[in-house]
Amino acid sequence: MDEHDIESHPDLMDPDWQRHAEKEAWTGLRHGRRRARRRRLAAIWGAVVIVVAAAGFYLWKQGTRAEEVAGSTPAAPVPTTTAPAPTDLPDSGHVDLTRPFLDTPAQNWPEGIAGLKIPAPAKVGTFSAKQVGEAQEQVKHAVEVAQFDPDTQVGRHPSGYVGLFAPDARKDLEAHVQGYVTYFAEGYHLLPVPPRMTGKMTVRPGASGELTVHVSYVVAYAFDPGSRVVYGPADLEPFVRVDRDYVLRSGPRWAPGSRGLWTGDGGGFYTSIACRTGNPEDLAPAFSDPDYGGPSMSRAPGQFDPDKPLPTKGNCGE
Repeated sequence: MDEHDIESHPDLMDPDWQRHAEKEAWTGLRHGRRRARRRRLAAIWGAVVIVVAAAGFYLWKQGTRAEEVAGSTPAAPVPTTTAPAPTDLPDSGHVDLTRPFLDTPAQNWPEGIAGLKIPAPAKVGTFSAKQVGEAQEQVKHAVEVAQFDPDTQVGRHPSGYVGLFAPDARKDLEAHVQGYVTYFAEGYHLLPVPPRMTGKMTVRPGASGELTVHVSYVVAYAFDPGSRVVYGPADLEPFVRVDRDYVLRSGPRWAPGSRGLWTGDGGGFYTSIACRTGNPEDLAPAFSDPDYGGPSMSRAPGQFDPDKPLPTKGNCGE
């Protein structure tokens, strides 16, 4: 078998196999990172103690000047603004479980499907503006069910997603549905905070009788750690990056069962997830993996920015 045959082997094209391979590719690097991160935290806390002590001494020295400044004009209040979000996911630091996305790339992202930017419908090829708008709504709903629907993610019922597609597409789609939707690992639940999303939709003509709707987005989830110790946002907040084509088939070229929505080319990338769950296709927070040692030290920009190319390396390490 030559190199081309290997690359095109059916097993390698299976989206379930691809996702499994991504999650297994880098698990061996994590144990050492956890120890290193704990050492870093110990050093940081030592520095904090020194700084606090120095600040206390300074304030004591300045105490005698309190009466001098008491009569001065009060400073104007500092206006509140939306601070720029970090471009990376911290592996250590305080996590406010009521605002878990604070100080992460998802800090200013909209909640849920509102984060997907959709262009105004316009005529594309042989498809009218009305047909394009309808296709956009179908794809928007497919993304919403795949990434935010509790019945899909927790209940593990794929019918809400599969039923959106053309009849002839459903059997194969159902057999490989976890290549397209997100299931949560059993026993792990989100905090009562909606997931955040950023992304965009574009539309282009396809083959005769086809309209291609492309989505590129990132979703951030915040899992409830319960009594588990977490060292930073990366422990409980997996980020899911997806690039996917959806293809609408319409017109006399297609048999009735083929008319409708189909999945097209695409891929995904997963940041700060557990690589060893009961089902390797399920999404679980990093704190559930005993060998987790923090996210990769060398990052790909596309992990958190859907305007940049989809990363190609494994998702469980650097």
